[in-house]
Amino acid sequence: MLVLKPEDARIKNAITLLHLLLREKNISRVEISRITGLTKTTVSSIIKDFLILGIIEESHPESTGNVGKSPTPLHIRKESVYTIGVHLGRERIRTALLDAQMNVITKKKGRIFKNHNTSSILHMLFASINSVIKEAKRNNMEVGAIGVGIPGPLDAKTGVVRHPPKFKGWKDVPLKKILQDKYHLPTWIENDANVGALAEKWHGGGKQLKNFMYILANEGIGAGIIINDELYQGAYDYVGELGHSLLYEKGKLRYLEDVAGADLLMKQAKRKGINVNNMIEMAMLLKSDRGKEKVEPIIQESAKWIGIALINAVHVMGPQTVFVGGKMSVLKETLLKPIREIFSQYLFGDQKVEVMLSKIPDDAVTIGAAIYATTKCLEKRSIEYIRERKR
Repeated sequence: MLVLKPEDARIKNAITLLHLLLREKNISRVEISRITGLTKTTVSSIIKDFLILGIIEESHPESTGNVGKSPTPLHIRKESVYTIGVHLGRERIRTALLDAQMNVITKKKGRIFKNHNTSSILHMLFASINSVIKEAKRNNMEVGAIGVGIPGPLDAKTGVVRHPPKFKGWKDVPLKKILQDKYHLPTWIENDANVGALAEKWHGGGKQLKNFMYILANEGIGAGIIINDELYQGAYDYVGELGHSLLYEKGKLRYLEDVAGADLLMKQAKRKGINVNNMIEMAMLLKSDRGKEKVEPIIQESAKWIGIALINAVHVMGPQTVFVGGKMSVLKETLLKPIREIFSQYLFGDQKVEVMLSKIPDDAVTIGAAIYATTKCLEKRSIEYIRERKR
Protein backbone atom coordinates (compact mmCIF):
# COMPACT_ATOMS: atom_id res chain seq x y z
CA MET A 1 0.00 0.00 0.00
CA LEU A 2 1.34 3.44 -0.93
CA VAL A 3 1.45 5.77 2.06
CA LEU A 4 1.79 9.46 1.23
CA LYS A 5 3.05 12.13 3.61
CA PRO A 6 0.62 15.07 4.07
CA GLU A 7 2.88 17.26 1.91
CA ASP A 8 2.98 14.62 -0.84
CA ALA A 9 -0.79 14.24 -0.77
CA ARG A 10 -1.27 17.99 -1.05
CA ILE A 11 1.14 18.18 -4.00
CA LYS A 12 -0.66 15.29 -5.72
CA ASN A 13 -4.03 17.00 -5.17
CA ALA A 14 -2.68 20.36 -6.35
CA ILE A 15 -1.37 18.84 -9.60
CA THR A 16 -4.71 17.09 -10.16
CA LEU A 17 -6.55 20.41 -9.76
CA LEU A 18 -4.06 22.27 -11.93
CA HIS A 19 -4.47 19.81 -14.82
CA LEU A 20 -8.25 20.05 -14.53
CA LEU A 21 -8.14 23.85 -14.57
CA LEU A 22 -5.84 23.79 -17.59
CA ARG A 23 -8.30 21.59 -19.48
CA GLU A 24 -11.56 23.18 -18.33
CA LYS A 25 -12.37 26.88 -18.58
CA ASN A 26 -14.69 28.60 -16.10
CA ILE A 27 -15.10 25.68 -13.73
CA SER A 28 -16.34 26.27 -10.17
CA ARG A 29 -15.00 24.93 -6.89
CA VAL A 30 -18.12 22.78 -6.52
CA GLU A 31 -17.59 21.24 -9.97
CA ILE A 32 -13.91 20.61 -9.20
CA SER A 33 -14.86 18.82 -5.97
CA ARG A 34 -17.44 16.70 -7.80
CA ILE A 35 -15.07 15.73 -10.65
CA THR A 36 -12.00 14.99 -8.50
CA GLY A 37 -13.73 13.53 -5.45
CA LEU A 38 -11.76 15.88 -3.18
CA THR A 39 -13.51 17.59 -0.29
CA LYS A 40 -14.70 21.16 -0.73
CA THR A 41 -12.31 22.22 2.04
CA THR A 42 -9.30 20.69 0.24
CA VAL A 43 -10.33 22.23 -3.08
CA SER A 44 -10.85 25.69 -1.55
CA SER A 45 -7.46 25.56 0.18
CA ILE A 46 -5.58 24.64 -3.01
CA ILE A 47 -7.52 27.19 -5.06
CA LYS A 48 -6.47 29.82 -2.52
CA ASP A 49 -2.82 28.88 -3.15
CA PHE A 50 -3.32 29.18 -6.92
CA LEU A 51 -4.92 32.62 -6.51
CA ILE A 52 -2.01 33.81 -4.37
CA LEU A 53 0.46 32.50 -6.97
CA GLY A 54 -1.42 34.30 -9.74
CA ILE A 55 -1.94 31.06 -11.67
CA ILE A 56 -5.72 31.40 -11.78
CA GLU A 57 -8.33 34.11 -11.42
CA GLU A 58 -12.04 34.29 -10.75
CA SER A 59 -14.70 35.31 -13.25
CA HIS A 60 -17.94 37.07 -12.36
CA PRO A 61 -20.47 34.58 -10.98
CA GLU A 62 -23.18 33.65 -13.42
CA SER A 63 -26.72 33.45 -12.10
CA THR A 64 -28.13 29.90 -12.14
CA GLY A 65 -31.64 30.96 -11.23
CA ASN A 66 -31.41 28.95 -8.02
CA VAL A 67 -31.72 30.29 -4.49
CA GLY A 68 -28.40 31.10 -2.82
CA LYS A 69 -24.98 32.24 -3.89
CA SER A 70 -24.03 31.51 -7.50
CA PRO A 71 -20.81 29.50 -8.02
CA THR A 72 -17.74 31.51 -9.03
CA PRO A 73 -16.07 30.30 -12.24
CA LEU A 74 -12.29 29.89 -12.20
CA HIS A 75 -9.83 29.91 -15.06
CA ILE A 76 -6.09 29.96 -15.72
CA ARG A 77 -4.67 33.48 -16.07
CA LYS A 78 -3.28 34.03 -19.56
CA GLU A 79 -0.46 36.12 -18.09
CA SER A 80 0.64 33.56 -15.49
CA VAL A 81 3.35 32.40 -17.91
CA TYR A 82 4.31 33.01 -21.53
CA THR A 83 6.14 30.07 -23.05
CA ILE A 84 8.33 29.60 -26.12
CA GLY A 85 7.83 26.31 -27.92
CA VAL A 86 10.57 25.03 -30.21
CA HIS A 87 10.55 22.26 -32.79
CA LEU A 88 14.18 21.36 -33.33
CA GLY A 89 13.77 19.21 -36.41
CA ARG A 90 16.21 17.51 -38.73
CA GLU A 91 16.13 20.29 -41.31
CA ARG A 92 14.84 23.47 -39.64
CA ILE A 93 13.78 25.14 -36.38
CA ARG A 94 10.22 26.35 -35.79
CA THR A 95 9.18 28.48 -32.82
CA ALA A 96 5.95 29.69 -31.24
CA LEU A 97 4.86 31.83 -28.30
CA LEU A 98 1.88 30.70 -26.18
CA ASP A 99 0.11 32.15 -23.16
CA ALA A 100 -0.92 30.05 -20.17
CA GLN A 101 -4.33 29.29 -21.69
CA MET A 102 -2.44 27.62 -24.56
CA ASN A 103 -3.42 30.31 -27.03
CA VAL A 104 -0.89 30.73 -29.87
CA ILE A 105 0.34 34.34 -29.97
CA THR A 106 2.93 34.03 -32.72
CA LYS A 107 4.62 31.37 -34.87
CA LYS A 108 7.91 31.53 -36.77
CA LYS A 109 9.39 29.16 -39.35
CA GLY A 110 13.18 29.16 -39.39
CA ARG A 111 15.52 28.67 -42.30
CA ILE A 112 16.48 25.21 -43.55
CA PHE A 113 19.83 24.05 -42.15
CA LYS A 114 22.82 24.38 -44.43
CA ASN A 115 25.20 22.90 -41.88
CA HIS A 116 24.14 20.06 -39.57
CA ASN A 117 26.93 20.26 -36.98
CA THR A 118 25.87 20.86 -33.37
CA SER A 119 27.39 24.33 -32.95
CA SER A 120 25.80 25.63 -36.16
CA ILE A 121 22.35 24.36 -35.19
CA LEU A 122 22.68 25.77 -31.67
CA HIS A 123 23.57 29.15 -33.15
CA MET A 124 20.37 29.06 -35.24
CA LEU A 125 18.40 27.88 -32.22
CA PHE A 126 19.57 30.86 -30.16
CA ALA A 127 18.72 33.24 -32.99
CA SER A 128 15.22 31.78 -33.26
CA ILE A 129 14.55 32.02 -29.52
CA ASN A 130 16.00 35.56 -29.38
CA SER A 131 13.61 36.63 -32.12
CA VAL A 132 10.57 35.40 -30.17
CA ILE A 133 11.78 37.00 -26.92
CA LYS A 134 12.20 40.35 -28.68
CA GLU A 135 8.72 40.16 -30.15
CA ALA A 136 7.26 39.23 -26.74
CA LYS A 137 8.97 42.24 -25.14
CA ARG A 138 7.56 44.55 -27.80
CA ASN A 139 4.12 43.35 -26.70
CA ASN A 140 4.94 43.75 -22.98
CA MET A 141 5.08 39.99 -22.46
CA GLU A 142 7.83 38.39 -20.38
CA VAL A 143 8.78 34.86 -21.41
CA GLY A 144 8.80 32.53 -18.42
CA ALA A 145 9.63 29.09 -19.84
CA ILE A 146 11.00 27.25 -22.87
CA GLY A 147 9.92 23.89 -24.24
CA VAL A 148 11.75 21.96 -26.97
CA GLY A 149 10.48 19.03 -29.03
CA ILE A 150 13.28 17.03 -30.67
CA PRO A 151 13.68 13.52 -32.08
CA GLY A 152 14.72 10.93 -29.50
CA PRO A 153 16.29 9.10 -27.88
CA LEU A 154 16.73 11.58 -25.06
CA ASP A 155 16.60 11.82 -21.28
CA ALA A 156 13.65 14.08 -20.50
CA LYS A 157 14.65 14.46 -16.83
CA THR A 158 18.17 15.71 -17.50
CA GLY A 159 17.39 17.22 -20.90
CA VAL A 160 20.26 15.37 -22.60
CA VAL A 161 19.71 14.55 -26.27
CA ARG A 162 21.30 11.14 -26.81
CA HIS A 163 21.81 10.18 -30.47
CA PRO A 164 18.74 10.72 -32.68
CA PRO A 165 18.79 8.59 -35.84
CA LYS A 166 19.28 10.61 -39.05
CA PHE A 167 20.39 13.62 -36.95
CA LYS A 168 24.10 13.93 -37.71
CA GLY A 169 26.51 15.21 -35.09
CA TRP A 170 24.13 15.05 -32.11
CA LYS A 171 25.32 12.78 -29.33
CA ASP A 172 24.81 13.35 -25.59
CA VAL A 173 24.10 17.06 -26.04
CA PRO A 174 22.98 18.63 -22.68
CA LEU A 175 20.41 20.82 -24.41
CA LYS A 176 18.42 21.69 -21.29
CA LYS A 177 21.52 22.93 -19.46
CA ILE A 178 22.71 24.87 -22.52
CA LEU A 179 19.41 26.74 -22.81
CA GLN A 180 18.97 27.32 -19.07
CA ASP A 181 22.51 28.67 -18.75
CA LYS A 182 21.95 31.05 -21.66
CA TYR A 183 18.43 32.29 -20.92
CA HIS A 184 18.06 31.64 -17.16
CA LEU A 185 14.58 30.27 -17.80
CA PRO A 186 13.14 26.90 -16.77
CA THR A 187 13.42 24.63 -19.78
CA TRP A 188 11.95 21.25 -20.67
CA ILE A 189 13.06 18.90 -23.46
CA GLU A 190 10.73 16.20 -24.75
CA ASN A 191 10.36 13.80 -27.65
CA ASP A 192 8.87 15.49 -30.73
CA ALA A 193 6.06 12.97 -31.26
CA ASN A 194 5.07 13.15 -27.58
CA VAL A 195 4.56 16.91 -27.65
CA GLY A 196 2.88 16.60 -31.05
CA ALA A 197 0.26 14.47 -29.32
CA LEU A 198 -0.28 17.23 -26.74
CA ALA A 199 -0.90 19.75 -29.53
CA GLU A 200 -3.43 17.37 -31.09
CA LYS A 201 -5.12 17.12 -27.70
CA TRP A 202 -5.33 20.88 -27.14
CA HIS A 203 -5.72 22.29 -30.65
CA GLY A 204 -6.50 19.38 -32.96
CA GLY A 205 -8.82 16.45 -33.42
CA GLY A 206 -8.11 14.94 -30.00
CA LYS A 207 -9.94 17.56 -27.93
CA GLN A 208 -12.87 15.26 -27.13
CA LEU A 209 -10.88 12.00 -27.10
CA LYS A 210 -9.45 10.40 -23.97
CA ASN A 211 -7.26 7.83 -25.75
CA PHE A 212 -5.48 8.29 -29.07
CA MET A 213 -2.17 8.02 -30.91
CA TYR A 214 -0.44 10.79 -32.81
CA ILE A 215 1.99 9.67 -35.51
CA LEU A 216 4.79 12.02 -36.54
CA ALA A 217 5.79 10.73 -39.98
CA ASN A 218 9.00 12.52 -40.96
CA GLU A 219 12.42 11.00 -41.71
CA GLY A 220 11.88 9.16 -38.46
CA ILE A 221 8.46 7.82 -37.48
CA GLY A 222 7.40 8.34 -33.88
CA ALA A 223 4.16 8.10 -31.93
CA GLY A 224 2.83 10.19 -29.06
CA ILE A 225 0.30 8.39 -26.88
CA ILE A 226 -2.53 9.94 -24.88
CA ILE A 227 -4.15 7.69 -22.25
CA ASN A 228 -7.02 8.98 -20.12
CA ASP A 229 -6.36 12.56 -21.25
CA GLU A 230 -2.69 12.46 -20.19
CA LEU A 231 0.55 12.02 -22.12
CA TYR A 232 1.99 8.56 -21.49
CA GLN A 233 5.79 8.69 -21.11
CA GLY A 234 6.75 5.27 -19.75
CA ALA A 235 9.70 4.49 -17.51
CA TYR A 236 12.60 5.42 -19.81
CA ASP A 237 11.26 8.05 -22.25
CA TYR A 238 11.23 5.48 -25.05
CA VAL A 239 7.47 5.37 -25.54
CA GLY A 240 5.99 5.38 -29.04
CA GLU A 241 9.17 4.60 -30.99
CA LEU A 242 7.11 3.28 -33.89
CA GLY A 243 10.02 3.74 -36.29
CA HIS A 244 11.87 1.04 -34.38
CA SER A 245 9.12 -1.54 -34.81
CA LEU A 246 10.71 -4.67 -36.24
CA LEU A 247 9.47 -5.88 -39.62
CA TYR A 248 10.50 -8.98 -41.57
CA GLU A 249 11.48 -8.34 -45.18
CA LYS A 250 13.50 -10.45 -47.61
CA GLY A 251 14.77 -12.79 -44.92
CA LYS A 252 15.87 -9.98 -42.58
CA LEU A 253 14.50 -8.13 -39.58
CA ARG A 254 14.46 -4.41 -40.33
CA TYR A 255 13.26 -1.32 -38.51
CA LEU A 256 10.25 0.53 -39.92
CA GLU A 257 12.43 3.64 -40.37
CA ASP A 258 14.67 1.60 -42.69
CA VAL A 259 11.82 0.81 -45.10
CA ALA A 260 9.53 3.85 -44.70
CA GLY A 261 9.94 7.56 -43.99
CA ALA A 262 10.06 10.88 -45.82
CA ASP A 263 13.74 10.57 -46.76
CA LEU A 264 13.37 7.01 -48.05
CA LEU A 265 10.36 7.98 -50.15
CA MET A 266 12.43 10.63 -51.92
CA LYS A 267 15.37 8.25 -52.43
CA GLN A 268 13.06 5.63 -53.94
CA ALA A 269 11.50 8.25 -56.21
CA LYS A 270 14.91 9.44 -57.43
CA ARG A 271 15.98 5.85 -58.15
CA LYS A 272 13.02 5.69 -60.50
CA GLY A 273 14.07 8.93 -62.20
CA ILE A 274 11.52 11.11 -60.41
CA ASN A 275 13.09 14.40 -59.35
CA VAL A 276 11.55 15.45 -56.02
CA ASN A 277 13.20 17.35 -53.18
CA ASN A 278 10.50 17.21 -50.49
CA MET A 279 7.09 15.82 -49.62
CA ILE A 280 5.26 18.86 -50.97
CA GLU A 281 6.72 18.27 -54.43
CA MET A 282 5.73 14.61 -54.19
CA ALA A 283 2.18 15.62 -53.22
CA MET A 284 2.04 17.95 -56.23
CA LEU A 285 2.89 15.02 -58.54
CA LEU A 286 -0.18 13.18 -57.24
CA LYS A 287 -2.38 15.87 -58.78
CA SER A 288 -1.56 14.83 -62.34
CA ASP A 289 -2.37 11.42 -63.82
CA ARG A 290 1.16 10.97 -65.12
CA GLY A 291 2.78 12.01 -61.85
CA LYS A 292 0.39 9.90 -59.80
CA GLU A 293 1.21 6.83 -61.88
CA LYS A 294 4.88 7.30 -61.04
CA VAL A 295 4.81 8.04 -57.29
CA GLU A 296 1.65 6.35 -56.01
CA PRO A 297 3.15 2.81 -55.91
CA ILE A 298 6.13 4.08 -53.91
CA ILE A 299 3.89 5.82 -51.37
CA GLN A 300 1.58 2.81 -51.09
CA GLU A 301 4.52 0.52 -50.31
CA SER A 302 5.68 2.77 -47.46
CA ALA A 303 2.11 3.16 -46.22
CA LYS A 304 1.73 -0.63 -46.11
CA TRP A 305 4.72 -0.97 -43.78
CA ILE A 306 3.50 1.90 -41.60
CA GLY A 307 0.07 0.26 -41.42
CA ILE A 308 1.57 -3.06 -40.29
CA ALA A 309 3.55 -1.37 -37.49
CA LEU A 310 0.56 0.75 -36.52
CA ILE A 311 -1.92 -2.08 -36.22
CA ASN A 312 0.44 -3.92 -33.88
CA ALA A 313 0.68 -0.79 -31.71
CA VAL A 314 -3.11 -0.36 -31.80
CA HIS A 315 -3.64 -3.94 -30.62
CA VAL A 316 -1.47 -3.19 -27.58
CA MET A 317 -2.82 0.26 -26.71
CA GLY A 318 -6.43 0.27 -27.92
CA PRO A 319 -6.83 3.93 -28.97
CA GLN A 320 -10.02 5.49 -30.30
CA THR A 321 -8.23 7.25 -33.17
CA VAL A 322 -4.84 7.43 -34.87
CA PHE A 323 -3.83 10.88 -36.16
CA VAL A 324 -1.13 11.05 -38.83
CA GLY A 325 0.98 14.21 -38.87
CA GLY A 326 4.43 15.27 -39.95
CA LYS A 327 5.89 15.83 -43.42
CA MET A 328 4.29 12.73 -44.94
CA SER A 329 0.77 13.91 -44.01
CA VAL A 330 0.72 16.13 -47.15
CA LEU A 331 0.30 12.89 -49.13
CA LYS A 332 -3.20 12.69 -47.62
CA GLU A 333 -5.45 9.87 -48.86
CA THR A 334 -2.69 8.25 -50.92
CA LEU A 335 -0.90 7.60 -47.63
CA LEU A 336 -3.97 6.88 -45.49
CA LYS A 337 -5.86 4.53 -47.81
CA PRO A 338 -3.39 1.57 -47.58
CA ILE A 339 -3.21 2.00 -43.79
CA ARG A 340 -7.00 1.96 -43.51
CA GLU A 341 -7.17 -1.13 -45.72
CA ILE A 342 -4.82 -2.99 -43.38
CA PHE A 343 -6.93 -1.88 -40.40
CA SER A 344 -10.10 -3.00 -42.16
CA GLN A 345 -8.64 -6.42 -42.88
CA TYR A 346 -6.64 -7.20 -39.74
CA LEU A 347 -8.03 -5.17 -36.82
CA PHE A 348 -8.92 -7.62 -34.05
CA GLY A 349 -12.40 -7.83 -32.53
CA ASP A 350 -15.06 -5.16 -32.75
CA GLN A 351 -12.76 -2.17 -32.47
CA LYS A 352 -13.59 0.89 -34.54
CA VAL A 353 -10.28 2.76 -34.76
CA GLU A 354 -10.29 5.74 -37.09
CA VAL A 355 -7.17 6.72 -39.02
CA MET A 356 -7.15 10.37 -40.03
CA LEU A 357 -4.85 13.26 -40.79
CA SER A 358 -3.68 15.49 -37.98
CA LYS A 359 -5.61 18.75 -37.66
CA ILE A 360 -2.27 20.55 -37.10
CA PRO A 361 -0.11 19.57 -40.08
CA ASP A 362 2.81 22.00 -39.69
CA ASP A 363 3.21 23.25 -36.13
CA ALA A 364 2.13 20.40 -33.85
CA VAL A 365 5.57 19.86 -32.32
CA THR A 366 6.21 23.58 -31.84
CA ILE A 367 2.85 24.21 -30.16
CA GLY A 368 3.02 20.97 -28.20
CA ALA A 369 6.48 21.81 -26.83
CA ALA A 370 5.09 25.07 -25.45
CA ILE A 371 2.05 23.30 -23.98
CA TYR A 372 4.32 20.76 -22.28
CA ALA A 373 6.61 23.43 -20.83
CA THR A 374 3.66 25.60 -19.69
CA THR A 375 2.17 22.67 -17.78
CA LYS A 376 5.53 21.73 -16.24
CA CYS A 377 6.27 25.35 -15.31
CA LEU A 378 2.96 25.80 -13.48
CA GLU A 379 3.41 22.43 -11.77
CA LYS A 380 6.89 23.48 -10.61
CA ARG A 381 5.61 26.80 -9.30
CA SER A 382 2.82 25.09 -7.35
CA ILE A 383 5.08 22.40 -5.85
CA GLU A 384 7.71 24.93 -4.77
CA TYR A 385 5.06 27.09 -3.08
CA ILE A 386 3.56 24.15 -1.15
CA ARG A 387 7.00 23.02 0.02
CA GLU A 388 7.99 26.54 1.02
CA ARG A 389 4.84 26.89 3.13
CA LYS A 390 5.71 23.71 5.04
CA ARG A 391 9.14 25.00 6.12
